Formats: sequence, C-alpha cells, structure tokens
Amino acid sequence: MNKKRQWKPILTGIVVLLAIVYTLPSLGLGKVFPESWKRLSYGLDLQGGLELRYTVDVKRAIGDNTWKVANLFRDRLIAQQLGKIEDLDSVDPKEMERLRKLVTFERIDYTTVRLTLGDELKPVIKSVGTAFVEQWVDSKFDVGSTTDSTIELVLRYDESKRLKDEIVAQTLDIIRKRISAFGLVEPDVRRAGEADIDVQLPGVEKSKMNLVRGMIGQTAQLTFRLVSSDANPIAGLGGDLATYKAENQGKAITLEIKDGNLTAQRKSELLSFLRWVDEKRSKNGQGPLVADDNMIGFQELTETQGQSEVSKGWATVHVVRNMRVGKGTGNERGVTIGGDQITRAMVNYDENGIPYASIDFDGQGAEDFGSLTTENVQRNLAIMLDDEVKSAPNIKEPITGGRCRIDLGRTAGRDAVREAQALVTVLTTGAYRAPVHKVHDHSVGPSLGQASIDKGVLAAAVGTLGVVIFMVFIYRMAGAIAMVGVVVNIILLLAMLISFNATLTLPGIAGIVLTIGMAVDANVLINERIREELRSGKSFRAALELGYDRAFWTIFDSNLTTALAGFIMLVFTTGPIYGFAVTLIAGIVSTMFTAVVVTRMVFHWLVHSKKFDYVSI
Repeated sequence: MNKKRQWKPILTGIVVLLAIVYTLPSLGLGKVFPESWKRLSYGLDLQGGLELRYTVDVKRAIGDNTWKVANLFRDRLIAQQLGKIEDLDSVDPKEMERLRKLVTFERIDYTTVRLTLGDELKPVIKSVGTAFVEQWVDSKFDVGSTTDSTIELVLRYDESKRLKDEIVAQTLDIIRKRISAFGLVEPDVRRAGEADIDVQLPGVEKSKMNLVRGMIGQTAQLTFRLVSSDANPIAGLGGDLATYKAENQGKAITLEIKDGNLTAQRKSELLSFLRWVDEKRSKNGQGPLVADDNMIGFQELTETQGQSEVSKGWATVHVVRNMRVGKGTGNERGVTIGGDQITRAMVNYDENGIPYASIDFDGQGAEDFGSLTTENVQRNLAIMLDDEVKSAPNIKEPITGGRCRIDLGRTAGRDAVREAQALVTVLTTGAYRAPVHKVHDHSVGPSLGQASIDKGVLAAAVGTLGVVIFMVFIYRMAGAIAMVGVVVNIILLLAMLISFNATLTLPGIAGIVLTIGMAVDANVLINERIREELRSGKSFRAALELGYDRAFWTIFDSNLTTALAGFIMLVFTTGPIYGFAVTLIAGIVSTMFTAVVVTRMVFHWLVHSKKFDYVSI
C-alpha cells in the first residue's frame, strides 16, 4: 500500500477502536468501567418510567399582564386630565380614588382592554395616542380604537409573539431545573408545538411519580396578602346558596356559610358556587362579588390525629389583593410581596424536629415586608401559593429581618421532609409566569419495558441474521466484507448515540434495523457496480476502484434524501418518533462512513497487503 495513504487506515482504526471502547460500558461490561463513563440511556418504552405533557396558558399570563398595564394606563389618563402627568405622586390620593371609580374595564381579548371613561374624564381621550402610551405607560402597547367615551389599550402583535415564546422558554427552563434538583437521571424535556412541553422521565421509581407530578405542576406563585378587614361579601350569600343548592341537588351537599366564609368538603365545590354567583351577577348587570382590591383565597382545614394532620375540608379566606403601606404619611405606595423577591429558601426544623420552609427576601422585599408587618400588627397575614392559603398567622410584632417561615401541611416524618424539600426546590427555581396545565399523563412499568427490550432485540437479531445469510449467499467473500462494515456501523452508531446523550427507544431499535438495511443496500450497489466493471473486462483492482467511485454519488443522493426526512421528523416531532429520527440520522452518517470508507479499506488490505488477485463477488 502507498505509504502516503497509510494514515487513512490508521485514523480509521483509531476511530473504530475508540468507538468500541466507548460502547463497552453499555454492552454488559459496565462494572469494569467507572460510573463517570457515559452509558446508553433507554427510553420509557424500554425501561419504564413517566411521560407527561403540559400546556402553558400563555394567553392567561399575557392577559393578566395587559390588565395590570390597563390599570396603570387608567392612572396615567387621570393624571393627564388633572395636568399632573409629570408628577403623578402629587395627585391627592382621595381624588385619585374618586376618579378611578369613573373608569370601567372590559377585556376584549388577552391583548386588548377597553376603558370606558365617565363624563369628567372624557376630554382626555383626544390628547392621548401611541406616543403617550410609549412614554408614560409601556412601550409594548399601542392605542387601539377610540370613541368619545372609550379608548382601547392594545399589546402589539410582535410583542405578543415574543412574550409567548419567552414564557414557554422560561417554563421549559424551570421544569428542567426542578427535575434536575430532584436528582432524576436522564430526563428528556422539550417543547412540543406552540405552547406544549413534553416531559419523559425514564426509570423513575413508582414511589416518586406522584411527588414528581406535584413538583412540576406546582406553579409556586408565592404571595403574602393581608386578610381583609373589609366586610366579607360572602356573608350575605345565604339566599344565593339556597338557590344554588336547589338547582344542584346532590352536588353541593357540604356547602355552608360559617363565620362569614364558605366551607365545603372539596375546593371544587367552592369554586363552582363562586363562579355561579359571578355569572348570575353579570346577567343582572352587577359587578363581580369581590371588589378589585380584594380577592378570595382557599384554605384547607385540618385537624391533628396522632402525629399527622387530616383534611377536614376547605374554606374561603377574604384577602387583600392590592396592599398599600405608608397611609397618611404622604408616601403611600402599593406593595406586592411574592416569590420573585426570594433570595434563598431552605429546609429548617423547629424545636420538635418538624420541618418547615425558611425563606429570605431581597432588599426591596425585606423593606416591603417590614413596612407591611409594622403597620398591621395584630392582623392576619395569609401566606399563599397561587390561590391557596397555606397559613394565615397573626402578626404579633413587626418582622424586619427579611426572613419568614412556611409551615407544612398534613404530612409527617419522611413525607414532611420530602414536601418541604419539594417546596424549597419550587421556590428556588422560580415561579412560572403562566399557569401550567397537565394534558397527558402516562406511566410504563419496568416489566413492560423489559418485554419491549426483548422483542426489540429479537427483531434486530432476526433481521441481522437474515441480512448476513443473504449477503454471504449472493456475494460470497464480498458479502462477508460488507457484514464487517455493518458490525462497525452498529458500533459507531451506538457510540454516537451515547456521545449525544440520546435516549434509545423501541422506535430507535427499529432505526438501528433500518440502518443495517441501508448499509447493506449501499454495499449491494457497490458490489453490483464492481460486477459490471468485471463483466466489461476490467481487472479486479480496476473494477474495485471504479465500482466504489461510480456508486458513491448514488449512495450519497439516496442517503441525503433520507436524511432530509429525518431532519423534518427531528424538528417537528417528539417522543418515540423523535427517537427514531435521531437514530436514523446517526445511522446515515455511520452508513456513509462504513460503506464507502471501511469496506473499501478492507478490500484494499486484501488486494494490496495480502496480494489477493481476486475476491469472490
């Protein structure tokens, strides 16, 4: 062989040798190699586990943000009408509150809110345009349709699209962090479609599945809200409750009004009734049951039995939505204390060894929390996750250290520790910017996974054996060389899957079998080309070179079109089909290398080094 070309077989040999070593830990020799060496990961269908799909409610998140900006827009309109747009703080708070009542809101869709202004504020509409909104409200918004008494605030389309992508990407990142913090091996989390997220957790133990579901599903929108001192509107719903029970006999048995709050065995009963009340009020031309500055929370009622607490139902809690501090000082301001102000969360234990979540606030959060607790001593402060009140302790004294604790619910022992750790994980990885709803939940047992492996391996073995018999019978020695290439092909394919951290699924095994077929197909093309050259009178060495050269572009074109189909599946699919696409594309790369390079080198070695004048073909 030409010494100048000896580097090619040496380099090829090194690549193949490294691939063999790389795959050995995954081929039954894992105990020989360190744990740090990569192993081939198996999908849900091969080892069992949990598959979840969530949809991100981006429209609700964007709609809530639009509503908040609309409230700011209202205040800016009032300031403009009063001629104090550049000095909003100078507006008398009582005058601001009076004028706010002259503005009503109507949600047109999640990007648009229509404001209807009373007679006193109508003149300001003519002086307000997009430039006003960009300067004094939010540059992401425009002014939409206007009349002499209405004006619409509209989120721009490009900003709406950007926010959608941003919210889904942030949710995807948080789910990944939560799963990683849980210590799960090889989780597969990816976006599916516009607002869906697929989560595959191969090998997760059945005992941990519910905890994983709860941790991913927990939105963790932590807020601290004062229990309202205003008259509780629920106290006057006795007549409505009687009507509702009459209309829904058998479905609202446990609903009652106790001490001015609703109670029921299930939270869903409370939600259904409150929704019915608001719908009824809307039909009668009345506003919502609860004023904008307040909201209804839901607290689980428990009682101690032994060392644990048992649920006794749910109750409503009337809490303050828009809290303010500094009243009467001339520096009154609104405060929102939530999860985005948390700098640290950890699990601590009280004097009885019961775990609780301890959280620290950032500078602004500590200041706001200190002011709020200082001005509201002897009032109750609700600690809420979303709309659920975890506890509502009485503020006995100002809390100015920037730290508070959240006591856990009904669990005890190891379960309490797990719940505390899960809550801390959720708080430290951040809150979702949009509600996340589960739309698919599927678990696969390990026995089913092993059965899938056995069937997949059997199918691959039978397919490979059939190919070997065919190639050796038809092409003799050349067929045996082709099978050497196929073996190297499979080793390289597995090495690529391991290096890419790809997960092998049952469709992936089908992809390996297909790769074997494609590799054999390439060698069939090459061998037939060599036969044609031999029939035309060429020597074996000349026929060998011409056969490989002339078959190359046919092999390249056929694999290129297959690769394009694979890339389309890679981009637009998830789950098993995605796994098949990964294996297919990796198989195409290894097939091109082994069919065109490896088998050719084996032929060259026989012809040039071993002085074979002819190889049976």
